[in-house]
Amino acid sequence: MQDTLYEFLLLNKKLSLPGIGTISLCQNSAQLDFTNKQFTAPSFYFTIESRNDKPSKKLFDWLSSSLGITEWDAIKSVNDFSFALKKKLSEFGEVNWENVGTIRRDNNGDLKLSPQNILLQSEQPVTAQKVIRAKAGHTVLVGEREKTSAEMEEYFAESAVKKNYTWLIAVILTALAIIFIGWYFSEKGFSTSATGNQTVIKSN
Repeated sequence: MQDTLYEFLLLNKKLSLPGIGTISLCQNSAQLDFTNKQFTAPSFYFTIESRNDKPSKKLFDWLSSSLGITEWDAIKSVNDFSFALKKKLSEFGEVNWENVGTIRRDNNGDLKLSPQNILLQSEQPVTAQKVIRAKAGHTVLVGEREKTSAEMEEYFAESAVKKNYTWLIAVILTALAIIFIGWYFSEKGFSTSATGNQTVIKSN
């Protein structure tokens, strides 16, 4: 009966037992295993709430169908199982339910469950690799305006082109200056006097 009730608990995530309470299946989130570059599968554990101990009709119907017994026999089987658990608790102070955990009473007489983490076989670790997408578009804030990364690439490309034109203009002006200087010296000659002031000052 213990294995059958455990199966029902996994399928329905809740199991209420008379005089014991409701055992619930809870889930821990997946964890990042940075060393092995993977996400571990979610783990599961059980909790107990002693205030609600009324079994559902769904439990009796499921037992009746799974075991091929009458509903009355299903009710009796659940009550007998709960009675056996309570008896062990009274005699030993705790009872271990395989794959579920250890049930014991605290100082106030309330039932507590020390759960066992379980990993369902269908859950496998997932590889965690950093994905780098080349040319991936995204939005950036420029001043008070939003621009796409593609627009910013175009802007910087245009700036680079304009900078090249500036160098071209500087080269042309330098060439013109050299041509002018060459023409000047060809007209005036290459003597030192050609570079001086040729105006004659007369004194009275």
